[in-house]
Amino acid sequence: MDAQTTWFLLASGAAVTVAGALGGVARTRAPLAWHAHLPWNGVAFAGVAGVLFAAVHLFTLFRAG
Repeated sequence: MDAQTTWFLLASGAAVTVAGALGGVARTRAPLAWHAHLPWNGVAFAGVAGVLFAAVHLFTLFRAG
């Protein structure tokens, strides 16, 4: 992967993390709504994993070059 793809993964992971956090807050405010049944913890975890992967990859890209 090049740096541009890694930056895109970092931005997408951050957006997914924010969406998961906001979904978790919405679930606690309205526990019987339709969005309360979506796996917000898993969405937030996937976003954090993407951000960590991209951060480590950017670190190795900048260290090597």
